[in-house]
Formats: sequence, structure tokens, C-alpha cells
Amino acid sequence: MVSALVVPALVLAFAPQPESPAPADRPAPIVFDTDMDTDCDDVGALAILHALADAGEAEILATPVSSRFRYSAPCTAAINEYYGRGELPIGVPKGGGADTNRGSRYAKQIAARFPARPATNEAAPDAVRVYREVLAARPDVADDPAGGVVVTTVGYCTNLRDLLASEPDEISPLSGPELVQAKVRLWVCMGGRYPEHRDPAVYGNFKPDPFSAVVAARDWPTPIVFTGLGQDVLTGQTLPDTPERNPVRQAYELYLGDKPARPSWDPIAVLYAVRPDAPFWHVREQGFNEIFPNGTNAWREEPDDPRHRLLEWADGTEKNAVQDLLNELMTRPPAARPAGEPGSEPTAAD
Repeated sequence: MVSALVVPALVLAFAPQPESPAPADRPAPIVFDTDMDTDCDDVGALAILHALADAGEAEILATPVSSRFRYSAPCTAAINEYYGRGELPIGVPKGGGADTNRGSRYAKQIAARFPARPATNEAAPDAVRVYREVLAARPDVADDPAGGVVVTTVGYCTNLRDLLASEPDEISPLSGPELVQAKVRLWVCMGGRYPEHRDPAVYGNFKPDPFSAVVAARDWPTPIVFTGLGQDVLTGQTLPDTPERNPVRQAYELYLGDKPARPSWDPIAVLYAVRPDAPFWHVREQGFNEIFPNGTNAWREEPDDPRHRLLEWADGTEKNAVQDLLNELMTRPPAARPAGEPGSEPTAAD
């Protein structure tokens, strides 16, 4: 049985470096790792990240996909293309992971309406290679703390498990854990429910690939901020005000049907990753996230793991203000393609 309770040995082996929020005038370097299949809030989170990058607050280094559903990568690529960043690297798991037949209410349709490359998951490179290339090109955290990468996962932990298992190669002489330790400042992990989630019948982000979640949380050598915030912050209701050609609007419409909005678990993770000093947050540093083999979890006060932190609402946070901010970011027109400019029309409607 694999359990997060064996973490202390890893803590001794990899003493985590404290995260250093990027200066206000310097964009946060983000790797955005998404499943882009079972929920539309992945789409909203990616739109928000692009808006923050347009504003100079974030630098998007790559958008790997943790789902093995064959249209998740092209859907991600289509959204990147819409925001003028079609060159962003996208990799996918090439080994085990979540069931390939989990499916999506929107990914195949968006991939068809906004053709981009890769055309399928099979045509995308290995996510481990993408991670290793991106991280190897970054400065060491020890030399440039604010330049350290913030890995933000809003899907499964498959790619991080595979990265940790990677060996030195032509890209870098460092093993996966060594490369992460050298280049990554923080992992922001959207997953789990807090203070605990022990019902195997209720969906959670760790459940499709629970083994990877357990291993990544146990072995990741840098600080990890876990977040499950967002159930009561509904967003997406302003997307009908954006152009019909907007793939973000279309994905939400495909997913929601006649419902107006969706909880904001993934958008909140992105907002924290880029704006950790926003007044909405409190970070609990005492305790650790115990992830069980079935993908359920519980926050434990003891033993304390200095890497594990939990994102909580700060006292007095007005969640309507968070909702309004997320909606505003989600509906901003792409800087590279102003509202009304042609060039991103869908090719067909299912």
C-alpha cells in the first residue's frame, strides 16, 4: 500500500526551498497541466491564464495534457491558437494513466471546429520530454528564485509521476527529481476536497489516476499548495457576451447546456499561481495532505510535512469579488486577436 505517510524520508532527501512570489513587474513562469476532458473549468482556467499572460503577469511555458482522451490535446491547442499562442508546447502521457474512454462533452467538438496541431493526442509528444525540455531551459531556483517555474495542475498527476521517474538524458544530466528541485519553485495542485474527502462515489481529481496522485504528492521535492476552493464561486455566465467564434464560450455551452455557470476550481488554482499575494487567500502550512489509494484524501495536522500547504479563503473574502474577477479575465478578448477581427471562425458546428 502506497501512502503519503512515508513522506518524511523524502523531506530529508530534498529539502524544499521556500517559494518566492514573482515581483509585480515580472511575469510568473507557469506550466499549466490540464486534463481538458471531463469538466469545462479547465477551459476557463486556460482562458484566464492567457488573459494574465496578455497583461504581462504570467509567462506560459507549456500546456501539457494529463488526459489520454485523444481530443484533449487538440482542444488545448485550439484554445492556445485562439489566444495567439499556438506555438506553446503540448505533451501527453505515453504510458499509463486515467482511462482513455473517460470522454468529454466538448473536447472533440472544439478540436473539430478550431483545427490546430497536434490533431490528436497520438500526434503529440511525450509530456515528460516537454517537461524536461522546458525545465532544463530555465534558470536554477537557487540563482533566480523568482524565475523558478510554478507548475499548476488542474487535472491528473500522471505527467508529474512520469517526470519524477525520468532518468538523465540528452536534454539534461539531471534525474526527474533533481531537475524539479533545481528549476521549480512551487507546485499548485487543484485536487482533493478539504478538510477531507472519503466518499469513493463522489468525483475528485485524484480518482482517475490515484496511483500518480499518491506518488507525486509523496515524492515531489518542492513546496506544494493544494487547493479545492471553487465549489461556491460560479463563473462562465458572462461568456455569452463574447464572440460566437470564441472556443471558450463554445466549450462552456457544450458542457453546460441550459445551465448558466460552473464552479471555479481550476480558475482559482490559476489565479493563485499567478497572484499568490491577492487578498483572497490564506495558506495553511501545518499538516499534510494524505491521499489514499482510491483517490480520496484528508488533510492531517500531524505529522507535519513542510512541503504540503493548503489554500484556504482569507477571513472576510468576498467571493462575489473573486467571481467577478474570474469572469472578467475569462471574457477578455485575446490581445493578439482583438474583438471583431476575423481569423478564428469555427470551421464547422457539430
